[in-house]
Amino acid sequence: MKYTLTSAGFLVCFVLLGASLAASYDGPLYDFTAYTECKELPEQPLYNGGLLKNQLPENFSSIAHFSTGFYTPAFILHNLTPGTIYCFSSKNPYVSITFYLPMHVARCCNGSYFLYCITVWLKIEGANSAHVRASLKTENSVYNCVGSAAAKQGCWSFLKGGFVLDSPSNLSILFFQERKRAVTIHAADGSGDTLQGAEITIEQVSKDFPFGSAIASTILGNLPYQKWFVERFNAAVFENELKWYATEPEQGKINYTIADQMMEFVRANQLIARGHNIFWEDPRYTPAWVRSLTGPALQSAVNSRIQSLMNKYKEEFIHWDVSNEMLHFDFYEQRLGHDATLHFYETAHQSDPLATLFMNEFNVVETCSDENSTVDRYISRLRELKRGGVLMDGIGLESHFTVPNLPLMRAILDKLATLNLPIWLTEVDISGKLDKETQAVYLEQVLREGFSHPSVNGIMLWTALHPNGCYQMCLTDNNLQNLPAGNIVDKLLKEWQTGEVTGHTDGHGSFSFYGFLDGPLYDFTACTENSDDRDINIDVASASLQPFTEHQWRFNQQYIINTERKRAVTMHVTNGHGDILQGAVIKIKQVSKDFPLGSAIASTILGNLPYQKWFVKRFNAAVFENELKWYATEAEQGKVNYTVADQMMEFVRANKLIVRGHNIFWENPKYNPTWVRNLTGFQLQSAVNSRIQSLMNKYKEEFIHWDVSNEILDFDFYEQRLGPKAALHFFQTAHQSDPLATLFMNEYNVVETCSDVNSMVDSYISRLRELRRSGVSTDGIGLQGHFTVPNLPLMRAIIDKMTTLKLPIWLTEVDISSKLSKEKQAVYLEQVLREGFSHPSVSGIMLWAALHPNGCYQMCLTDNNLQNLPAGDVVDKLLKECQTGEVTGHTDAHGSYSFYGFLG
Repeated sequence: MKYTLTSAGFLVCFVLLGASLAASYDGPLYDFTAYTECKELPEQPLYNGGLLKNQLPENFSSIAHFSTGFYTPAFILHNLTPGTIYCFSSKNPYVSITFYLPMHVARCCNGSYFLYCITVWLKIEGANSAHVRASLKTENSVYNCVGSAAAKQGCWSFLKGGFVLDSPSNLSILFFQERKRAVTIHAADGSGDTLQGAEITIEQVSKDFPFGSAIASTILGNLPYQKWFVERFNAAVFENELKWYATEPEQGKINYTIADQMMEFVRANQLIARGHNIFWEDPRYTPAWVRSLTGPALQSAVNSRIQSLMNKYKEEFIHWDVSNEMLHFDFYEQRLGHDATLHFYETAHQSDPLATLFMNEFNVVETCSDENSTVDRYISRLRELKRGGVLMDGIGLESHFTVPNLPLMRAILDKLATLNLPIWLTEVDISGKLDKETQAVYLEQVLREGFSHPSVNGIMLWTALHPNGCYQMCLTDNNLQNLPAGNIVDKLLKEWQTGEVTGHTDGHGSFSFYGFLDGPLYDFTACTENSDDRDINIDVASASLQPFTEHQWRFNQQYIINTERKRAVTMHVTNGHGDILQGAVIKIKQVSKDFPLGSAIASTILGNLPYQKWFVKRFNAAVFENELKWYATEAEQGKVNYTVADQMMEFVRANKLIVRGHNIFWENPKYNPTWVRNLTGFQLQSAVNSRIQSLMNKYKEEFIHWDVSNEILDFDFYEQRLGPKAALHFFQTAHQSDPLATLFMNEYNVVETCSDVNSMVDSYISRLRELRRSGVSTDGIGLQGHFTVPNLPLMRAIIDKMTTLKLPIWLTEVDISSKLSKEKQAVYLEQVLREGFSHPSVSGIMLWAALHPNGCYQMCLTDNNLQNLPAGDVVDKLLKECQTGEVTGHTDAHGSYSFYGFLG
C-alpha cells in the first residue's frame, strides 16, 4: 500500500496483516466456483443444492408444460416471493419436479428482494454440440436468458446463472429447451416424505404465445369491438395508421392523433404491439411529396421520418418492420444508394435498441414461384444486411395465402429456422377470391401449421374490421357475429389453452398429465449451409438454486471488498535510536489507489482545463474513445495522422494515468475506413501489416493493454477476407511489437446478457482458447459492459466462469442505456460498479462516458458545465466509499498503530 505519514523524526514500519470481517452474519456466502471443462461426471451441486435437494426421482424423463410452448427439461416453481422458499430436485439422468411446503425466512425484511443463483450440469444427445439457454417464465414476466452453456455430447457441461425476481409469481418455470410433453408432479412435505392422495389443481394463468390481429381506427370508440378483440387476442398491429402516408401526407404536417388513440387502447388492455412500418419500398404507398424528392432533400426527409416516429413511440412497440417488402421494391435504394437500407436499420436500432427489427415480406412462405422472394433470396438479403453491421433480428413472413401448400410452408419455415431468429407470421389471411367457408378451412390449416412449428414465435392476422369489409378476410360481420373464419379462431383459441386440470397424487406422491395434442413428430432439420441441426435431448444433473436477499447480496459484496480490496496495516513507530514511541500522533492519508478506475476520454478534453481537473481528481486510468481507431488515424490510405492522439497522450502522461489501447482492428465493417473495405487479398494484408507496425511502433510501452481485434465474436471482416488465421496474425504481431502490453479480446454482450449466441460466455472462452492453442499471447479478458437492466447474479456467474481462465478481467466500456432516465441510469450504474469492484477477479473498470457537447455515447456523468448528473453522483459516492481517507490516532504502549486501508 502507498500512504504518507506525518510524524517528524520517526522511523515507521508497515506490516500487512490478514484482514478479517467482524460483522456477524448468518446468511449464505456466495460460492464463486465455476467450471469450463466438459466432464465425464458432474460435480456435486453448489450450496448442497440450495433449494434443490437430491431426491431420487421416479424413472421418468421430466418434461414440464407451462402456458403454451414446449419446454424440457424444466422445473416448476410455485410462489416465488420474498420470504418463501420452495425446493425442487434434479438428479442424473432424470429430472423430477418436487414440491415442498413453504418455509418462511424471518430475516427477510419488507422491501427487500431476492436474487436467485442457478447452477446446473447439462448433457445432450442428438448433436455434437449445442448452445443451451436457461430461461424463466413467471406469470408476469419472461426472463429470456438467465444462464447459458455450450453443451457437448457425451460429457457434462456447467451452466451458471441467475435472476432477480421483480414481482411475485404463484407459478413459474425454469426451462432449458422448448418442447411440449407430459408433466409429472411429485408432491412432498417439508421433510421430503411423499404425499399420497394430495389434491392437485393446475390452471393456465396466462398465454405465452403472441396471437393477434391488425386493428384500424375503426376500433376507436367501438366498445363492443374492443371487448370482442381483447377477449381473443394478446397482440395487435396497426393496419395503416403508422405508415408514412398516414402520418405525414403533406411535408412537415405530422399528425399522430389517430395512432396515439389506438396506442391508448393497446396500453389500456396490456396488448403487445408490432410497429408497421417505418418505410415501405413500394413507391405506390410512399407519400406523393416524398416520391418527388431526390438526393439530400430525400435523405433529410427520411432522417426526419425515423427520428420523429421512433422518438414518439420509443419502447412502445416490440417490433418494427423497418423497410417493408425490400425484396420486391427498392424505392429508397434506387435514389439514396445501396446503403440506404443499412442506414434505416442502424438508425432504428439506435433510436430504440429494445425493439426487434424485422424483414417483412410477402410470397416467402406462401409460394416458391416468386423469384424475388424465395426463401434463399430472403436468407441471402438478411445475411447481407447483418454483414453490413445491421442488428436485424426478426423474420417477418406476411402469409397472404390463397391455397396453402402445407409441406412447402413447413419446409420454408425449417430453412429459416436455421438462422436462429424469431419467426413471425405477420399478416395472415386467406384470399377474398375464395368463399368464406373455404377461407375458414385454409385459415385453420395455416394457423395449425404456424402454431405447431417450434420456430414460429407469434402469429398476427390481417383482419382489421371496416364497415365495407376487411383487406381480404373478415372474422366477423359488422355486428360482430362470427363468420366461418372467426369460428376457426375461437375453436383454436379454446383448443390451445390447457384449462383447469384436477386430480390426486398416486401411491408414489405423483400426478401426471399431458398438455396439448400428441402426434407423430416431424423432422424439422434443414440446411442453409453446412449444418448439424436436429432434435436435441438434454439431461440435467447436480442442479442448485440459491436465493439471496438484497441484504445478503450486499453483505457478500462487502465481504469480498474487505478481504480482497483492503488489508490491515500495523505501524511500528520508533525514534532514530530504535526506541519505540508510545502515544505518537499518527496521521495517514492514502495518496494513490491500487484499483484502476477510469473512463473513456475524447479530443474534447484537450485544452479544457476544468474538464481535465475534474477527470484527474476522480480517475487513475483512461482509454481513448475513438482517436486511435483506424478510421481516425488513417482516413485516407497512406495519410497517417496521430496528432490528436499524441495530444491526448500528453495529457495522460502529465497526469500519470494508466491508459488502455483501443483498438488496433475492429471486426465490424461499418467502422473500418472506406478504403480498407475496398481492399482484398495481398493489398489488404499489406494494409493491416502497415497499420500494426505504425501504431505499435509509435506507442510502444505507452499502453498497458491493447484491444487487438475488437468484437471478433460478432463480426469477422478480416477473417472473411484474409482467412481464418487473420486474427492469429494480428495478436502475434502485436505481441512481438510490444511484449509488455497485455493483449485483450474485447467483446460486448458477454457479461450483459446470455441471449446473444455469438458472445455467450462459452463462446468467448472457446474462441480465446482457440487463439491460445495456436500460440497467441491473449492475456486479458475485456468485457465491455453496455447494460440496460443489469442481471447481477448472471453477471457474477459469467465472471465466475471467466475466472477459471486465470487471466485479468476488465470491465472495459461500462455504461447504462440512454433509453432509461438519468435516475435509473444512476441506480443501475451503482449496481454494476459494486458488482465489478466486489468480484475478486475483476482487475479494473473503465466507464464509457467521454464528454461531448452533444452528450455521451449512452451515459454522461456531468452536464457540459461539469455539474454532476445522477450517474456522476454515484461515481463520486463510490470513490469516497472505496478509499481509505485520512486516518488519525496514537501509537499504543508498544509503539504500534493499526488500521484497515484500501490497497494503494
